[in-house]
Amino acid sequence: MGIDDGRLDGKVVWVTGAGRGLGRALALAMSRAGARVAAMSRTAGDLEDLAAKAPGEVLWGAVDVREAGAVAAFAGRIIDAWGRLDAVVSNAGIGRYGDFLDQSYAELGLVVDVNLKGPMFVAHAALPHLLAGGGGHLVHIASDLARRPLAKMAPYAATKHGLLGFSASLLQEFKGRGLKVTTVNPGIIDTGFGDSQPDSRDESWALRPAALADVVLHVLTQPGSVVIDEITVHPLGQDF
Repeated sequence: MGIDDGRLDGKVVWVTGAGRGLGRALALAMSRAGARVAAMSRTAGDLEDLAAKAPGEVLWGAVDVREAGAVAAFAGRIIDAWGRLDAVVSNAGIGRYGDFLDQSYAELGLVVDVNLKGPMFVAHAALPHLLAGGGGHLVHIASDLARRPLAKMAPYAATKHGLLGFSASLLQEFKGRGLKVTTVNPGIIDTGFGDSQPDSRDESWALRPAALADVVLHVLTQPGSVVIDEITVHPLGQDF
């Protein structure tokens, strides 16, 4: 996006999974940096609260990333409202820790639909608008499990491996038209994943969402000639 001072003034940034956890922290960080934020998640109440607390303009939509038509319609709303789209942070995702054979076909399909097909639907809807503006920036929130295995997380790890491949391939396909694509691979995040509660673990063992949002803002505000293809971020105390 060609801005190196940590600001996104006047830019339009679309954040998925924006209602809670990391997505909410991302939306608030972008808004504080001067961006107009298009916030999308499944829960209207969370988005209403976000819009009330963000310092800048927020356009929100209660949209499930699994619904391709609804995702495309939300992209249209962004353009109707603001006439441009500069960046997308594709953050919505789900996961479950447990034995593979204990998971039903429906549960397996849900992980694939949200974590892999969802970002594909968002990218498909966003790319024409990003490219129309000269390229823009697409950021995928993946996981450190995009680069390694972990027992009892096989479906989740599979989708994050796939998301990493999708991101890298998009960059190769569209960088000649000015598009930047970045994959962010976080370690453990303090978002209440599984049975944990937010703030229940020391920040040396679980990344605070606001800290990771600052990393994403740094990625987005690199000079126009610089793209960070991939970045991995861990809490210092993570030992696996």
